[in-house]
Amino acid sequence: MSESNNSGAQSLSEQFGDGTALVAQLGEMIRTDGLSDLLAGFNDAGDEAKVESWVGSIPNERTDEGSVKRAIGRGRIAAMAEHLGATPDQVAEGLARIIPTAVDALTPGGNRPSGAKLNQLDLVALLSDVDLPALLE
Repeated sequence: MSESNNSGAQSLSEQFGDGTALVAQLGEMIRTDGLSDLLAGFNDAGDEAKVESWVGSIPNERTDEGSVKRAIGRGRIAAMAEHLGATPDQVAEGLARIIPTAVDALTPGGNRPSGAKLNQLDLVALLSDVDLPALLE
């Protein structure tokens, strides 16, 4: 489905398997930088409506690889890619598929966690009922 993965490169589900390592990297970033910083990055990238859909009660709008790169930054994505043994494009595309669901799960009723709750965040456990491989297909 992804236009950036048409060149015979490894698919996201092949690269990230069950998706938990990618989700763990996202969780670590949120613990370190905060959910507000992540959402502000998307807002700054012009994706306010998408962020509202993830936090609110309306259906989650999809995001894309380019928005993720603008919101998170190429340096952070490159570091994640190195840790995961993937390319930065694969990480950005994988995060684009996971972030809407992750933010939705982190903000029940539109309430954003902060402080101690974020410090204890286990995003992999929080998303344990989500079919991550299906998100990465």
